[in-house]
Amino acid sequence: MRATCILLCFFTFLVASSAHPGKKKQYKPCKELVLYFHDIIYNGQNAANATSAIVAAPEGANLTILASQFHFGNIAVFDDPITLDNNLHSPPVGRAQGMYIYDTKNTFTAWLGFSFVLNSTDHHGTINFMGADPTTLKTRDISVVGGTGDFFMHRGIATIATDAYEGDVYFRLRVDIKFYECW
Repeated sequence: MRATCILLCFFTFLVASSAHPGKKKQYKPCKELVLYFHDIIYNGQNAANATSAIVAAPEGANLTILASQFHFGNIAVFDDPITLDNNLHSPPVGRAQGMYIYDTKNTFTAWLGFSFVLNSTDHHGTINFMGADPTTLKTRDISVVGGTGDFFMHRGIATIATDAYEGDVYFRLRVDIKFYECW
């Protein structure tokens, strides 16, 4: 009985000492970066300028027009320019390379898996991203899962926002990257 009481008291002490009601720990990023990437999807008429292409589509669909029902079933790969500002014609600081998969039948959303390959005087290396992108929201967060070079083993969150959208041909994303683990 005495041993049970001691264990109960010890457990209560541990729970009480580890809980801080109302106090949420605020983490500060160890590094921050804001970049833009510009996606021009191939539509059968813009091969010279296209930076992405549909590589899989629902049965019966073609690979130059996104599927009609929220683009469900389309998979696109991309090799998009990355700039420091929202101007497509600004000098690129790297490339965004990866894919997006339209994976929901009742709203616009995609799953993203891509890397920023940076090769500029300020940044050299890769940043790897993955996560769900509910595109109808103003901002959304995706995971930063690693990197190389200047971003070796960095992890954090990227808040993305659609900065421009021109039909099913062009969009620009503002990517606000906050690293919480920096090596």
